[in-house]
Amino acid sequence: MSSLYWKGMVAFLIVILVAVGTVAVLTARATETAFRRYTLTRGVLWEAVTAELAAYYAAQDSWAGIQEALILTPDRRHGMGGRGATDHPLRQVDFRILDAEGRVVASTEGSPRGSMPRTTFEDAVPIEVDGEIVGHLLPALRPVPSWPLDAAQTAFLDQVQRRLWIGAAAALAVALVVGGVLFRSITAPLRELTAASEAIAGGDLSTRADVRGDDEVAQLADAFNSMASSLAQMEEARRNQSADIAHELRTPLTVLQGTLEAMLDEVYPTDADNLEAALSQTRTLSRLIEDLRVLALADAGELRLEKEELDLDGLLKGIVEAYQPRAKVQAIVLALETPAGLPPVSADRDRLIQVMGNLLTNSLQYVSDGGHVRVEAEERDEEVAVLVKDNGPGVPPDDLPHLFERFWRADPARRRATGGSGLGLAIARHIVEAHGGHMWAVETDGGGLTIGFTLPVAV
Repeated sequence: MSSLYWKGMVAFLIVILVAVGTVAVLTARATETAFRRYTLTRGVLWEAVTAELAAYYAAQDSWAGIQEALILTPDRRHGMGGRGATDHPLRQVDFRILDAEGRVVASTEGSPRGSMPRTTFEDAVPIEVDGEIVGHLLPALRPVPSWPLDAAQTAFLDQVQRRLWIGAAAALAVALVVGGVLFRSITAPLRELTAASEAIAGGDLSTRADVRGDDEVAQLADAFNSMASSLAQMEEARRNQSADIAHELRTPLTVLQGTLEAMLDEVYPTDADNLEAALSQTRTLSRLIEDLRVLALADAGELRLEKEELDLDGLLKGIVEAYQPRAKVQAIVLALETPAGLPPVSADRDRLIQVMGNLLTNSLQYVSDGGHVRVEAEERDEEVAVLVKDNGPGVPPDDLPHLFERFWRADPARRRATGGSGLGLAIARHIVEAHGGHMWAVETDGGGLTIGFTLPVAV
C-alpha cells in the first residue's frame, strides 16, 4: 500500500463509491417517490372520485357546500354522500379540492382556506365538466411513500431500481478503469524520474528522463533533464578546471625544478641570473595560487570588499599612467577619455585596480606593436560604465560568451607562450559582480575587442 499508485486508486475508489452510491440511493428514492406519486394522482382509483366530484359541480354549478358533502366519521371518510367501501381512495389519503383558480374549497385536514400555487397542479388530478377544468383534486403527499402498488407497478419499480444499480455498478467499473489509466500515466513517469535520479546519484550524469506531453509531470521531467545537463556541464567544467590547474602549476614547477637541479649538478652556475629565473617561477606560482584563492572566495560569496567613495576619473588616470611605460615599449598608444563631471563611484580601490590591471594586461598582451588601447568612461543612469577598447586581432563572435570562463583563452591569434593563466577575466567579472555591476565583451568597431563593466554611483 506504500505505492503512490495504490494509494491513489484506493482514494479514488472511496470517492467513487461515495459519489456513485449517494447518487444511486438518492435517485432510487426519488424515482420510487415520483412513481408512487404518479400512481397516486393518475391511478384509475381516482376516476370514480373525480367523476363524483364532477357530477357534484355539474349539479350545483359551483363548489358551494362541497366541504359538508364530504361526510367524515371517526374511522375516516366513506365517500361522497356517505357511500363507499373501506378500499375507497378517499379512506386512504388526505386531500384537498381546489377550484379552477387554486382556492381550497374542501379539505380532509380541516376547514378549507387559502389557495395553492399553480405549480401544485402538476400533482393534482383535474376535474372536468363538459371539457372544461373546473377544479383539481390534490392528494396530500405525506403518505406517498406508503401508497400501495399493485403487482405490475411493483415489478416495474423493481426493474427500474435494478437497472439503476446495474448502471451504478457499470459507472463504478468504468471509473476505476479510467482512474487506473490516469494514475498509471502519472506514476509511470514518476517511476522513470526516480530511476533516472538514482542513476545520476550513482554517477551516470548522461541519464535523461523521457518527456511526454506538456502537463506538470512533463514539466517536472523537463526541469529534471535541465538539472542533469547542468550537473553534467559542471562536472565537465570541474574536470577541465582540475586538469587546467594541474597544467598551470606543472609548467612553473617543472622549470623551477629543472633550474635548481641544473645548479645542483653544476650544469648552471649558481649566480644571480639563474636564481632570478627560479625566483620568477615562484612568483608565477604565487600569482596563480592567489588567483585561485580569489576565485574560491568569490564562489563562496566571501569576497570581501572595502567600499568607499572613489573619484573614478583620478583613479583611472593613475592606472593608465602606471601602464604607460609598458605600452611605450611595445609602441602601443594607451589613451584615457573621460567626460567632465564624472560622478564618484562606490567601490573597493584595490579590487578596482586589480580589475583594470587584468583588462589592460590582457589588451597590451594581445595587441600588436604599433596598435592602440583606449580607456573610456561614461555615466549611464545610476551607474558609470568603463570601457577598455583595443584594435587587436579580436575574438570570434562564437567565442565571446566563453571569454570570462576560467582557464579559457581565445583563438590562437590571441594566445601566446607568455600568456597568463586564463583566470584574469574570470576574476575581474567576479569582482565587478560583487560590486553590483556587470561585465561584457563585444567587438570593437573597426576590429578588436572591447571589454566593459559598470559600477554603481556613490549615493
